[in-house]
Amino acid sequence: MRGLGRNLIAVALGAVAAAACLVVASAAGLTPRRAAPTARVVAEDASAPLARIAIHYAPAADDVAMPVWRQLFAALPARVEVEVAVARATDFARFQALLDAAGIGDRARFHPVIVGHELTTWSRDRFVALTERDGGGAVLAPPRIEVGAAGRAGDMAAPDALARAVWDRPARRTPFAFEGGDLAASARTLFVGAEVLVRSRGRGAFDRASVDRALRRSIAGDIVWLGDQPGDVPHHHVMMYMVPLDDREVLVGDPAAGAALAAREPAAAALALDADQAGHQRRFDHVAALLAARGLQVRRIPVVVLADAGSYVTYTNALFDREPGPRGRPIVYLPTYRLPALDAAAARQYLDLGYLVRPIDVSSIYQLNGSLGCLVNVMARGG
Repeated sequence: MRGLGRNLIAVALGAVAAAACLVVASAAGLTPRRAAPTARVVAEDASAPLARIAIHYAPAADDVAMPVWRQLFAALPARVEVEVAVARATDFARFQALLDAAGIGDRARFHPVIVGHELTTWSRDRFVALTERDGGGAVLAPPRIEVGAAGRAGDMAAPDALARAVWDRPARRTPFAFEGGDLAASARTLFVGAEVLVRSRGRGAFDRASVDRALRRSIAGDIVWLGDQPGDVPHHHVMMYMVPLDDREVLVGDPAAGAALAAREPAAAALALDADQAGHQRRFDHVAALLAARGLQVRRIPVVVLADAGSYVTYTNALFDREPGPRGRPIVYLPTYRLPALDAAAARQYLDLGYLVRPIDVSSIYQLNGSLGCLVNVMARGG
């Protein structure tokens, strides 16, 4: 029995010593830690040439979306691969026939991704694409949740279909709900709109701190929050009110400048401005102040916030590209609205910043609460 007692004492002393070693190792930073994330959200800015984009083609939206697609695919260089999410193979055949009729060639760069469910045309809503340090990629999507509209239900299935088609793996899922437009990235910084905090209401206790922790576990680089809570900033997707031009400079909408230009528009009667212009100005100005406080150079660009505040005449919700090569110039596929004074002012501002401007008329669709950047999801950049 005395031998057994000595053994028990030895075991106990060993456990104490091991625990002490763990404490010392932890203090020295030697304990195993979760591997730091290496993935980044694919940049929206013109930091590198476009390599691959994803769109949703929904025949029901032909009247409003096809005018945009015809212009965009006539302007986009043939090097850009296009993943076309569709409900069924016959929809992709229809899409190609419409492009053929518009004289748009390069059929080989359009790739069908059959989702098996009806879709909406808003591809940016359902996910963001990630790029890995080794050149690989992934899709980051919210949890699959029940939604009523058939198109939105199909949109929930699109991230997995696209992730498998491009990367041969399912989409990664966050614990909190979000829409892809709640996030926008430059090459090294992720900008997060406070509206993301609305998405998980009723689905768990996700405050800003918990969402921030979840993002930092998945995504490398700096994270900049735009507001502490919904209502601090505009009630919309991030790129509807701001866009990073690179890691140092951002564009933020200015409703007062937009309203002044709108008053000069021949078609001004068609622009019913939202009644709460003072509130919108305050929220846009708050975004500008937050970004300036982070040391970013903030430039303002006109925006018009229309009645009911869902539709904007916005020039930040654009698609950005770059010419290949070390001296390649930045390119903006700039949404335009058949509003000459506003469109010209925005184009002039990008030209002054050194961009090649490729105008894309979105007048057929913008009053459905989105613009060019809502229709296109950038999956990869090259270079």
